[in-house]
Amino acid sequence: MPRERSPFIVSSFRNVFILWTCAAGLTFSAECDTPPAKQINLDLWSTRSLSSPDKQWQFVSVGPRSSERKAVLYIQNPQTSKKWNMGWIERKGIVFWSEDSKRLFLRDEYAADDTKIRVFDLTGPAPEEIKGLNHRIQNAIFAHIPANKTTQWLYYPQACFADNDSSTIILVVDAPLVPKAESGSGKPFSLRLTVNLITLQVTDSVGGKSLGAATAPSSWHKVDAGPFSILAPSGWAFHQLPGVDSYVGEFVGDGVALRFDFGEYSSGYLKKYKKPAYVIAHESIGGFPATIASPTTPGHGVTGVYFRNVGHSNGLFLWGQDLTSAQQELVLKIFKTIRFGGAAPGYVVAPPPPQITPMFLVLPSKGRG
Repeated sequence: MPRERSPFIVSSFRNVFILWTCAAGLTFSAECDTPPAKQINLDLWSTRSLSSPDKQWQFVSVGPRSSERKAVLYIQNPQTSKKWNMGWIERKGIVFWSEDSKRLFLRDEYAADDTKIRVFDLTGPAPEEIKGLNHRIQNAIFAHIPANKTTQWLYYPQACFADNDSSTIILVVDAPLVPKAESGSGKPFSLRLTVNLITLQVTDSVGGKSLGAATAPSSWHKVDAGPFSILAPSGWAFHQLPGVDSYVGEFVGDGVALRFDFGEYSSGYLKKYKKPAYVIAHESIGGFPATIASPTTPGHGVTGVYFRNVGHSNGLFLWGQDLTSAQQELVLKIFKTIRFGGAAPGYVVAPPPPQITPMFLVLPSKGRG
């Protein structure tokens, strides 16, 4: 973690580093040279608002006018006056909209020497923060930092949405390095990151190395099931299936059918799949803990991913049966692209069996001779 230090020293050293960067000729993509058309600075003393370019949304920061309290953040619909609480800031920040009004970017400077990147998505039925984003960005940064060093501060002097693509953000990282175990001056360190907000895949400026867990090719497309979605190759589709006490459906493509069960009663599915017959992995996918099981012998068993709770006590189990080695490899990649957000459609209840009207055979009475 960064060491505690005077905000004045941090600010002064940061300005020196930025000047050094310019003097040394370290240049990054010109995509962030033009500031966003709409942006505001946030603090704890003022109430600020910023309308989206299409005027369909309004971001509001309500300052408590006290350094001991937090400024509450809202996104609201001006037409209906309905608003959603999006958390708070503890110190200050800067916020701006994407040009298509689909996403809102917040650089949250919650400490004198540390910054969070937060993005709010408005493509679903309600605004929501993209979970796991800042964690993924920091992992990408620290992948380049030697084990015996840490960051003097973590700051983003440049940040923007990519041109004509609000699903991608571009960041320039300012993170001078200092020794962990001894005192010393900071060594300048800068990095350019490109982040896909759908897959959370991070690409850095050092050889274009991919640092994200989800490695979906750019040709894959989003297949939406409502409360969650996947990325999959062209041709994959979603079908809702009959369900009673949970939301049931399938994703199909490339000869594979991935069934899912989503709801309050979707639990305990992977308990019977154990080592050594199965490879069991525990990961974070879409911001939630997940358990992945795959048979050690392809073609025999279930390849599945299970989330115990993705909000509102809902679980998810998504699986494929008896997959070939190639299919299993594909499906494991698809699992890592799962993202949550949105509402489930009304459950489809299996129709009752048709009623059979009893048939009575009436025999003619025998006539008298």
